[in-house]
Parts: sequence; structure tokens; C-alpha cells
Amino acid sequence: MYVLIMGAGRVGSSIARWLLAGDHEITIIDNDPQRCSAIEDELGGVVVMGDATEATILARAGASRADLLVATTRRDDENLVACQLAKHRFGAQKVVALVNVPEHVELFARLGIDVTVNLTELLVDRIQEDLAEMMVEDVGGF
Repeated sequence: MYVLIMGAGRVGSSIARWLLAGDHEITIIDNDPQRCSAIEDELGGVVVMGDATEATILARAGASRADLLVATTRRDDENLVACQLAKHRFGAQKVVALVNVPEHVELFARLGIDVTVNLTELLVDRIQEDLAEMMVEDVGGF
């Protein structure tokens, strides 16, 4: 499977490592030269420096043959635009977007984003699970 990853931050680079370990082909797109250099040093020549909301950058990254685009930036507008371009202009089979503002989840779904990952919901769920576990342990200790 060929996967484009938008964003070379912690989330994007972690997904890249995981996909590479599964023998998938990836390209990471990021507009920060330092992050691109660090990822390239670690993972090899799998980086395209530029703005993934620009069709020319997506084309250079091979969007026309991508099975999947995963947008992992902290900016919902950029994630949405990159997903829309990848899917509708370049024909990516599936697009996944990190959604940082919970109110945007429904909009992303209506606009054809195949998978939305609601960061706030994930964090709240995790904190609630940890708190519930601690509360059970405290009750059990009496």
C-alpha cells in the first residue's frame, strides 16, 4: 500500500514508522525544513518538503498513485484541504484526517473524509479511563 502522510510531527512520524515496519511504501509531506531533515535522516528519502494543500506538492509526492492520505497537522483547515485534493483531484482511495476541533468532525464526514480522528475525544476518553481505573483502585483499597 502507498500512503501519503501530511505532517512530520510526532503523530505523522509515528504513523510513518509503523507503516514502514509493515512494509508499506510511504511519503511524508511537511513544510518545516528541520522536521523534514530529521525524518529523512531517520527513515531515508521518504520526505517531500512543501505544503500538502498545494496540488503541485501532492503531485510531486505521488498522490496520483496513493492508496491513502493521512493528514496529521494541528490545523483542521489544512488537513481538510489536503484530504479533499488527494481524494477528488488525485483519486486517493481513502483519506484520514486528524480533527483538532470537535465541532469539525461532522463537517469533515459530510465532505467525504473517510475517517476522522477526533483528537479531543481520544484524549478525554483516555483520561476518563485512567481516572476510572484510579477510582476503582482507591475504592478497592478500603
